[in-house]
Amino acid sequence: MKYYSSIAAVLFGAAVVVIQPQFSVALSPKQVSDIARQFTIRIDGVGIGSGIIFERKGNTYFVLTNRHVIEEPGRYEIQTPDGDRYPIYYSTQLPGLDLAVLQFTSQKNYTTANFGNSDQLTEGMTVYAVGWAQIPGLDQPSYQFTRGYIRSRLQKPDQGYALVYDNEAIPGMSGGPLLDENGLVVGINGRATEPDVSTKTVLRLGIPSNTFVATRGNLRAPTTPQQQTTAQQPTTTPKPTIRTTQSGKQQRSAESLISSGGAKAQKRDYQGAIAAYEQALRMNPNHPDAYFQRAVAYYDLKNYQAAYEDLNQVVRLTPNSPIAYMNRGLTQDLLQRNQEALKDYSKAISLNPDYAAAYLNRGALKNELQDYQGGISDLNKAINLKPDYALAYLNRGDSYIALKDYKRAIADLDEAIRLQPNSALAYSRRGFAYRQLQEYNKAALDYNIAIGIQPDYASAYFGRAFVRRRLQDDRGALADYSKIISLTPDFAEAYYNRGLIYLNLGNNKEALLDFQKAADLYKQQGKTQYYQDAIQKIRELQSKGKVDTVHNVKIKF
Repeated sequence: MKYYSSIAAVLFGAAVVVIQPQFSVALSPKQVSDIARQFTIRIDGVGIGSGIIFERKGNTYFVLTNRHVIEEPGRYEIQTPDGDRYPIYYSTQLPGLDLAVLQFTSQKNYTTANFGNSDQLTEGMTVYAVGWAQIPGLDQPSYQFTRGYIRSRLQKPDQGYALVYDNEAIPGMSGGPLLDENGLVVGINGRATEPDVSTKTVLRLGIPSNTFVATRGNLRAPTTPQQQTTAQQPTTTPKPTIRTTQSGKQQRSAESLISSGGAKAQKRDYQGAIAAYEQALRMNPNHPDAYFQRAVAYYDLKNYQAAYEDLNQVVRLTPNSPIAYMNRGLTQDLLQRNQEALKDYSKAISLNPDYAAAYLNRGALKNELQDYQGGISDLNKAINLKPDYALAYLNRGDSYIALKDYKRAIADLDEAIRLQPNSALAYSRRGFAYRQLQEYNKAALDYNIAIGIQPDYASAYFGRAFVRRRLQDDRGALADYSKIISLTPDFAEAYYNRGLIYLNLGNNKEALLDFQKAADLYKQQGKTQYYQDAIQKIRELQSKGKVDTVHNVKIKF
């Protein structure tokens, strides 16, 4: 990611923000999501979060977000809905509110949000929380859209947080919009409540849009001293939201620490991220967002047991959260706790019957457990809920491969490739299906593409070697097996099959060495039958006097 100079304070005149009238007919959730996607942006830098494009003046766009998203001094940029990135400038903040306004410059035409009348929000009304969040298994934040209901309104809000609602929200969604059923922005999402003592319920908090509209004339530049990075470019460090301990030491907010921890995780500084989350947990030992984000960091470190333990805490604090159960199920899945994983996926689905990712994971696990029809049923549901779900088509293709229905498998893998044309795995799996249908030229083409996308893909080389042997290209197959061995030196099958080719080419010495290596690896891996096959090849060579004995071999474990 390219970073820019420190964010600068730039004052701008207050403009009139129009509050749109409420419509009489509610939009579908998909329609609301489509509207929100156009103006919801992602913020990256030394903190992470989301924001709302709400105004344009010439080529300057203005973005509303939470102050805690960008209160850590440093460099920031945004990613707009079309994927472009721009430096952003910390412009102004609203005293007493967890809100900030940023700006960026572009000649492109971006949609600006329309504000609704948040005063009309009452208990029981549907609202949608939107933003960009990091979740386990994805290497970058993804767009999130959740549905919930207004629970209450606070009469004495802290830092403007007056709206209480029960939407699922993940760290990274801070600063994103809260929308009504007409697609109008009625709030800014930003905090979580403490867990209720009796029900363990954690609710979400947002700042009403009318609070911003009514106080926008009070926008002020930060009051901290300016720092000069160049003679031409004055810069200003944002003033953090701080707390004072009994000892007089000042602390940043837990939300700010979670935001900066997320930024460290995006830069793969997972230990730094974990340290930030732990600091947040020392301030608030029951903060579900800090546990969740620490679980993501542990997941990225492949410490699945630690991730599982943190997600246990998230489940404890938010027992009605489908996201918590789904991700705990993922960690249990990776820890080979199959039945526990199935229970967690099923619980997530019972809490949210429209949770496509939970159906995907449960379907994939059913495939692993050889319940292919059950896998297909879940994957059908995932595709019905999310027709552009490339992974669902790929996994359903695997189901059909297992059932030897290769034509259906190819149809699904065609769709997976159309949706995700850079998926080496999808090409390799389709190559396997073509191979089973003995369409070797098509299989070879798919393996070639998979290897072109991912040059270190050992399984694709193995599949291509098989096809090349069927096409009587022993030299090509030999090169593929040698490449596999260079990538994965403990791949016993590659040694065994390369030995067969050497044998076919009359190179008995190299054949013997490969069979011996394969036998050693098979023995270490406990593959008795394969071990005996390799030993048989060695004995055949020795009995025919084609090679000298290398060393004594015993068929014993």
